[in-house]
Amino acid sequence: MGKNVAILATLAFVLSMLVPVFNPDQDALLGVPLAVLVVIWALPLMLALVRGEPWAYVVALALLMFLTDASFRARSWADKSVDAQVLFKGAVWMGCGLVGMIRLSRAGWLLTRPPALFGLLFICLLFASALWSPVPNYTMVSALAYALMFLFGMAAAEVLDERHFLYAVALGAGLVVLPSLAIAPFAMGLTPPSPGSTGTADRLRGLADHPIPLADIGALFTFAVAMLWSQARSFGPRLGFAILVLMGVVTVFLTQSRTPPLVMIAAVLVFLAYRRGGALLLVPTVTLCLGSVFLVESMGGLANVLPPDVLESFSRSGSSKEVLTFSGRMSIWSTVMDRIAQAPVLGYGHAAGMALFKGFARWKITHAHNLYLQALLYTGVIGFTLLMGVFVCQLRMFAANPSPVRDIVVLYTMLKGLTEQSVLSNMPSGTVAVWMVTVGMAAMAWRRRRLSQPILPLEQLQRHQHP
Repeated sequence: MGKNVAILATLAFVLSMLVPVFNPDQDALLGVPLAVLVVIWALPLMLALVRGEPWAYVVALALLMFLTDASFRARSWADKSVDAQVLFKGAVWMGCGLVGMIRLSRAGWLLTRPPALFGLLFICLLFASALWSPVPNYTMVSALAYALMFLFGMAAAEVLDERHFLYAVALGAGLVVLPSLAIAPFAMGLTPPSPGSTGTADRLRGLADHPIPLADIGALFTFAVAMLWSQARSFGPRLGFAILVLMGVVTVFLTQSRTPPLVMIAAVLVFLAYRRGGALLLVPTVTLCLGSVFLVESMGGLANVLPPDVLESFSRSGSSKEVLTFSGRMSIWSTVMDRIAQAPVLGYGHAAGMALFKGFARWKITHAHNLYLQALLYTGVIGFTLLMGVFVCQLRMFAANPSPVRDIVVLYTMLKGLTEQSVLSNMPSGTVAVWMVTVGMAAMAWRRRRLSQPILPLEQLQRHQHP
C-alpha cells in the first residue's frame, strides 16, 4: 500500500512539472509543481485532521492564518491576478474546507445550534447575493472562501480546547508578526505598499502590505501569548512568553495603528468588568461616554471644546482634522449610508465594495471601514440581522458561561468593527478563521448548557409517554 502511494505521488509530481513546460506564458503555473509537492507532504496532516487529532488542528489553523495574512507578492494586492501565493492560499482554504466537510458527521450538529445556525444562514446569503452583485464572480469566490473557513471552524471547535486554540493563534500570528519585526531594521516590507490610506512611509509592514492588518494580527498574537503566559507555572516558559509578548507589543507600536491595541485592551477590560460584577455599571457608563462624545461632536464639534494641541496629540499625522473625521472615516460613512438608503433590504451583494467605491475620489478604498455598515451595504437589513444574530448568541453565551479566550476574541471582533470592516472583508482574513472557531465554540457551549439544564417533572412524564 505504501509503495503504491509513493509511486502515485511521484507520478503526480512529474506530471505537474510538465504543466509550466507546456504553458510557458502563464507565470502563475510555475507554482503548480511546488503546490503538488506541498499537497503530497500535507497528506499526513490531512489524515490527522480527519481523525480529529488536536495537534493537527493547531498546525492547520496556524497555516491558515499565516498563508492568508502574509504577503510575498511582487505586485500590489490591487492586482487581482493569480500567482503562486494565490494558489497556495487557495489550496490551504480548499484543504481546510474539505476537512470540515469530511468532519460534518462529527461536527455537523453544531450547524443546528445558535450561533452557528445564524452563521450558516448568513453565508448562504453571501452566495445568493451573487445574483444581484455588480461583481458576481468575485462575490462567489469570496463566499466560497468564507464557507470553507466556516466549515473548518466548526470542525476545529469540536476538537480544540482553549489552550490548543491559543497555541494555534500564537503560532499562526507569530509567523507573520515576528518576521515582520525582524525585517523592520532593514526594510519596510517585502511587498509593495497597498494603495489608499497607508499613512507615512515608515509604518512597519513586514510580511503584510498594509499596517492595519499587521497591527490586527499583532494584537491577537500578543493576547494569545499573554494568556499562555498567565497559564504557565515554571520560570522558563513564563520568561519566553514574556519576551514574545514584548515583541508583539513592539510590532504593534511600529505599525502606528491605534484601533487594534486599544480595542484589545477594551475587550479585556469589558470581560474583567463583567466577571467582577461590573456589567450593570459598565453598559450605562460606556453608553454615556459615547453619547457625550457624539453629542458634543454633533452640536459644536470637538474642535470647539478641546484645544488643537490636545487633538493633535491623538493624531498620527499631526493634524487635528484626522481626529475629528476619524481618519477620514466620517466621509466614507456618509457615502456608505447614502448607498444603503438606495438598497436597504438586500444590499448590493457581498464583496461589491471595489465596484461601489469607484466614484469615491478622495482616495482609493474598497470597504466601508465599519463592520455593521458594511453588512448593511453588502447584504441589506436581512444579512445584517443574520450577522447580528451570530453576535447576539455569542454575547448570550458570554453572559451565561463566560470564557476568557473565546469571549475576549468575540468582544475584540465586535469593537474593532466600529472603525474597521473586521470579519466582513471582501476576502476573508486569518482573523475571520479565528472568529469562526469562536462561533463553533459558542455553539458547543450552547449545547452543553442545554444538556446541563434540569428536566422538569412534566418533561420527564412526556418523555416517558413518548420515548
